[in-house]
Amino acid sequence: MAAVDLSAVTNVPYIFSQTSIGTTWKEFVPPRWVCRVTIVASGDAWVGIIGASTPADGGAVGSHKVGIPSDSGVVFVIRGPEGKPVIPGLQYATSIFVAAQSSTITASITLESGRQ
Repeated sequence: MAAVDLSAVTNVPYIFSQTSIGTTWKEFVPPRWVCRVTIVASGDAWVGIIGASTPADGGAVGSHKVGIPSDSGVVFVIRGPEGKPVIPGLQYATSIFVAAQSSTITASITLESGRQ
């Protein structure tokens, strides 16, 4: 599997949809300008970010994750509107990971800046 590299995206906001996400992690690399990421899944899904245990594209889903019920979403604030970490000295997420809890799902990912 290869990560979905969205780092060169310049449209704000940007909506990306990925079909056929299975039960292993699918990595999405957001652009550096992203302040907030919203993920909506068509089925029960897991979401992970780089943190207590770093997920890997195509890797097994570990214990550090957030569950999303079918047709629901989750929002992550990655940085403040000035493009800086919300609290100075903190590191922000450089990748977002999504996996189906069973079968396959479609995930829609919305990337937003703080200056819209």
